[in-house]
Amino acid sequence: MANLRTAQILFDHDADDEEQINAMGYHLQQAMELALKYLLEQNGVEYPKTHDIDQLIRMGREAGAELYLPEYLEDHAEMLSQWEAKSRYVLGYAIESRKVERALSEIDDYLAEVAAQETAAIAALEEEIRE
Repeated sequence: MANLRTAQILFDHDADDEEQINAMGYHLQQAMELALKYLLEQNGVEYPKTHDIDQLIRMGREAGAELYLPEYLEDHAEMLSQWEAKSRYVLGYAIESRKVERALSEIDDYLAEVAAQETAAIAALEEEIRE
């Protein structure tokens, strides 16, 4: 959630600055990556050291893990993965602000859904333990 909050703060304060837009893209990629790794871990799926969101999604699907992914994020996994390195290491690379704005909204919704699903799962386990 910290990466999402960082991207939101950057967006709210300087959404027109190319350097800040790239920083937003990086933090959005990190938010997605960490959410997916959390869900894989919760489902007992081992994963390699990677920043590749598409690879993490494939691993989750192959293992039958519930990832709660909306179509937009699944369809744009490769783009999000590229933001991690290109935004920091490729001279002159610029993420389009409209793409960051859309991704910010989608990832915010996604993390809220993951949190809701995980909260419900924890509540169900607690209820099971009480019985």
